[in-house]
Amino acid sequence: MWTVDIDVGGTLTDGLFTGSDSVTCVKVDTTPHDLTVCLFDCLAQGAAQLNFPDTAAFLENVELIRWSTTITSNVLAELRGPRIGLLISQGHERNLYGSDAQSGVLNKLLSARDVIGMDGSATEATIMNAARVLLESGVRRICISLEGAHRQPEREIAWKRIIDQQYPDHFLGSVPVLAGSDISKSADDRTRSYCAVINAYTHGALAATLFKAEDDLRDTCRYEGTFLVSHINGGVAGIAKTRAIDTLESGPVLGILGSAYLAKAYGLKDVIAMDVGGTTAKISLLAGGEPIYRKPSDLFGIPVELSLPYLRSIALGGGSVVKPLAGTKAPAVQLGPESMGSYPGPSCYGLGGDQPTLTDAFVTAGLINPDYFLGGTKQIDRELARKTIEESVAKPLKLSTEEASKAAIGRAFEMVAGVIAGAQAEVQQDLSKHALFAYGGNGGLFACSVAEKAGLNTVYVFSLGPVFSAFGSSVSDICHVYERALPEPAITDDNVARIRTMLDEMKAEGAQDLLGEGIRPEHLSYGLEFEVAGKGSHSAPVAVAESSLRSAKELQSALESAFGAPRGAISLDLFRLRVKKEMSKPKLVERPSEGPDSSHARVGKRQVFWGSRNGDAQIYRWESLRPGNRVAGCAVLEGLNTTYFVPEGWALVVDGFGNGKLSRA
Repeated sequence: MWTVDIDVGGTLTDGLFTGSDSVTCVKVDTTPHDLTVCLFDCLAQGAAQLNFPDTAAFLENVELIRWSTTITSNVLAELRGPRIGLLISQGHERNLYGSDAQSGVLNKLLSARDVIGMDGSATEATIMNAARVLLESGVRRICISLEGAHRQPEREIAWKRIIDQQYPDHFLGSVPVLAGSDISKSADDRTRSYCAVINAYTHGALAATLFKAEDDLRDTCRYEGTFLVSHINGGVAGIAKTRAIDTLESGPVLGILGSAYLAKAYGLKDVIAMDVGGTTAKISLLAGGEPIYRKPSDLFGIPVELSLPYLRSIALGGGSVVKPLAGTKAPAVQLGPESMGSYPGPSCYGLGGDQPTLTDAFVTAGLINPDYFLGGTKQIDRELARKTIEESVAKPLKLSTEEASKAAIGRAFEMVAGVIAGAQAEVQQDLSKHALFAYGGNGGLFACSVAEKAGLNTVYVFSLGPVFSAFGSSVSDICHVYERALPEPAITDDNVARIRTMLDEMKAEGAQDLLGEGIRPEHLSYGLEFEVAGKGSHSAPVAVAESSLRSAKELQSALESAFGAPRGAISLDLFRLRVKKEMSKPKLVERPSEGPDSSHARVGKRQVFWGSRNGDAQIYRWESLRPGNRVAGCAVLEGLNTTYFVPEGWALVVDGFGNGKLSRA
């Protein structure tokens, strides 16, 4: 039987097809108008490569599909969600419980005129009047977020019920109503409000796509296996247990998860993970072989008091538009934030793209082979790339075409190195001894030059680097997260007894949810966590053992030890349970070294305009390299799914896992 992991990127959609003794990679164009199209394109190509007659025949042999989608991220980044109305506690109509006079979410995700402050003693008539005002002004979804509702959600639920009774979902003109306490149990009122608004804003697009995908899989292709969706917590869950906000940035988080998996295999503790695709470049950090979590975090610039993996992104990738920069002393270029995506894509695709992109610059500079792009499956036109760089960048800057392409490439590397420098300042840690993991469709081209500019000396590139988030999905487990707000913050024996009761209820709910997804609830692991606050401090997540719930004294001691607060200063905000079902994972098979000679993989040489003093690069086939083989720069390693670049001053050695370790000579 097979498992399938599919990650939808901004430009390309990646698939990883794992059998008992083989792994197959697939890349197809992302179809932003309907992401189910690229899902089924990916399945069809995988079926063809594995010699099945069609997709339906292949799916008869698939037991699990895990899908990571950018739908919610795209809606939030592009601000193209529906109009949202918000009922909020009076006096917070502008700050939305934040410290600023006006919330940054206003006039971004929702209009200031669509926020109505409500008195705590609001009657049914007052509530319905506010709902009518919002609906008549054009609002399509209503959120209710009241002060302190994490501990006492009853008012929010009652208000929701009142509106639902007047606008039931089986009538035309119904309106979805969302209570903030249903989406987040955070003690921070602002975070709870933001999470509710984000979820309402992105829900429609995700729901339509997920249900269409599942219906097509079940009804058209007769798929009877399990279909799971990737979450931002690094796990996967069924559609019924997936909220829109759960899927934000889930693809990049899977890349972090894949990095942690390989860091442990290599015995590495400190890693910078760099993901460069067609649309964005992302940096994350590992310490002790595990992802670094940060609180507060932000979701596309929206601050939330949530503990999430450290991740910083910029709008830079192969599809980023290159523009001449006016008003500078020396010729300079700007990259992005606009991207040509997959349609029409870079000019060299020949699909009508008329703007120069970073991919066009790579082609012009000789780093990408037009005759072997994606293993020769996608033909690109070098002359179109040169022409658009020349006309739109070189001539305005009075540079040669090659110099203009070098300017674009150099600027791209500087921008990503700048993100690493920003991360170093933000976490206040010297990152110079960290290893750089480079992946994504363009990670192999960026790896060494970004490392040089960031002052790093060790880089790893991966055979599964082009589909690395799909690889991260393949090593992920099913994970459901359950949260309960605690009725009181004090650590007392009565409160601990309530927590034990809630824990039993949450475990039972987890088992039931797994059964609903077709997963047997056996061999589960549980992770307990409290959001706790000390005197004058923000809340923070603290993991404890279940054995600490025997008494208030034991819980107090466990929290003091982990949180570092003085006795009596700890208050409890939230109780969280992570229910995890471990899934089978691809096996890392280490092969013996076959020596440093790599001449059998060399296929020629060509002129390049980056990374070589004499302008020549040796060309190698990536798939022909064997463990122990060494390649010194300047060299271009062309693979079926991506290109790896080794500039002068660097050397690559293939390890037993089939990955490459690059070091400065």
